[in-house]
Amino acid sequence: MGRIVTFVLGFGVLVAAAWYVLQRPSRTDPEAAAARRLENVHKAADRVETDLNKKADAIFDKVE
Repeated sequence: MGRIVTFVLGFGVLVAAAWYVLQRPSRTDPEAAAARRLENVHKAADRVETDLNKKADAIFDKVE
């Protein structure tokens, strides 16, 4: 009987800890988390835009 109670209580603690870890980031600031994930996308887009502008300027200079 004691083993069953210990197992149920231990399992409950593990489930509660997992739920807390998974739900905590969404409660703090979901917009900040999304912004951090998209930060590298913005940097890559800026890099691509700069490269395309340089190539377009080079082509335009060749045409003139």
